[in-house]
Amino acid sequence: TVMFGEQLDPDVLEASVAAAADCDQFWAIGSTLQVHPAAGLCDVALQAGAELVVVNGSETAYDDVAHRVIHDSISNALPALLMELMLS
Repeated sequence: TVMFGEQLDPDVLEASVAAAADCDQFWAIGSTLQVHPAAGLCDVALQAGAELVVVNGSETAYDDVAHRVIHDSISNALPALLMELMLS
């Protein structure tokens, strides 16, 4: 969780960028994707060729570039996504 105005530990941010650059799928869950630098991880993942999955109750700035967008509550969407992942 990243709160607005919260400073990130530089080591944590560096590790997050590396993980985003190396993933096959990047899930952005329960975020408006407006707070940077955390929201910028979507860009890192997309530029590295990952699929972006956005789960949020309302629209985000990344909905148009995401491979999959689910506008629903996390409690509804996440169990279904995890089940789908386990079955694939």
